[in-house]
Amino acid sequence: MRLPYADVEFDKKGAVVDAQQVKAVDELLAKHPTDVVILSHGWNNSHTDAKALYERLIDSIVTVRPQVTGAHDRDLVVVGVLWPSIQWAPPEDTGAGAGFADEQDALEQEIADRIENPATRKKLLALVPHLETSSDAQKKFLELLRSTLPKTSKGEDDSAFEVLKTASAEEVLDAARGGAATDDAPPEVGGAAGIDPAGLPPLTDDLEGGGAGFLDSIVNAARNLVNVTTYYTMKERAGVVGTKGIASLLDHIHSTAPDARLHLVGHSFGGRAVTAAALATKAPVSSLSLLQAAYSHFGMARDWDGGGKNGLFTKVPLKVDGPIIATFTRNDKAVGLAYPIASRLAQQIGVSLGDENDPYGGIGRNGALKTPGSVSATLLDVGGTYSFTGHEVWSLNGDSFITGHSDITGRQVGYAVLSAVTGT
Repeated sequence: MRLPYADVEFDKKGAVVDAQQVKAVDELLAKHPTDVVILSHGWNNSHTDAKALYERLIDSIVTVRPQVTGAHDRDLVVVGVLWPSIQWAPPEDTGAGAGFADEQDALEQEIADRIENPATRKKLLALVPHLETSSDAQKKFLELLRSTLPKTSKGEDDSAFEVLKTASAEEVLDAARGGAATDDAPPEVGGAAGIDPAGLPPLTDDLEGGGAGFLDSIVNAARNLVNVTTYYTMKERAGVVGTKGIASLLDHIHSTAPDARLHLVGHSFGGRAVTAAALATKAPVSSLSLLQAAYSHFGMARDWDGGGKNGLFTKVPLKVDGPIIATFTRNDKAVGLAYPIASRLAQQIGVSLGDENDPYGGIGRNGALKTPGSVSATLLDVGGTYSFTGHEVWSLNGDSFITGHSDITGRQVGYAVLSAVTGT
């Protein structure tokens, strides 16, 4: 990495794992940097993956630095946040035409990779061979998955959470595989809703078409539900790490180097973590960059439902002194499983699932919607001119440069992030 860098690792409760890492941050601060950039990965990363992601993004920032006005006057250091997100298995093709044994193998692999409690994992694996033929096994499977869910869930997707917690096994599995809900209006899947299953098998063979609908077998429905429950685990964990861990780190950095500007950058669920940190910290935040962020497109909105409901992070724009930027693109095909399930059970299927018309859509697909001070713009090529100002939320359409959910380390993204940093 060609900028001064240090890691800080947090556990699932937001506690620092190694105090020596904070001392390494203090050593960076002793050099009196003008700006500290804090990076957070999403839920699809091991620590090795996260560091590689950070290195690629930092390389892009360094490469475009000569083209960013005012960047040569800034002395930047970078802190990479590491947190225990679930490592996903490589994608497997188990869609239409796959054999039953293949589907079972895929489900068993995902249970092994994504269910953290060993006892629960063992019980789930024992039920897999019986799912297609036993309603009792289906009920027990759902009950076990429910035991892994957090007690509560806050946000614009809480109805999906309540469905998973309270609906019958038949209803939940029917929604997870399509069922009768597809008979009237087969949905198009519009793109990323609120989560990051990079490497997750798609719910349809044709992501933009509407034809096939959700995967049909009970085994594949169970596979979808494993992903949904781990989504809620990661959603809660990202919030805890941001609120307790990253926010405390920001407070520490500010008390140690009060003149340094603080800049938060988060990818996928890391976007949720840094947004939660911005809300919780007492330190001033100079900019916030959300790169294909994995939370609701109404996350910073006011009165998003027409009935007075505000987003969970509606106060964040007022807390960030400089610009907030949020990249989004229709190319982000990471399908938000929890949201279609909730939509189906609530019989809210629209013309297109996941797009700006879907109440369960995500900021990485559609930008920040119904958000005061929001600006719709385009992610520019290197050398373009941004007119970022404070307390505004800039939704940057990345269709031309971002090819997928995890494609967030290119020069154009680095240029936008550094432009936000220097715009404060």
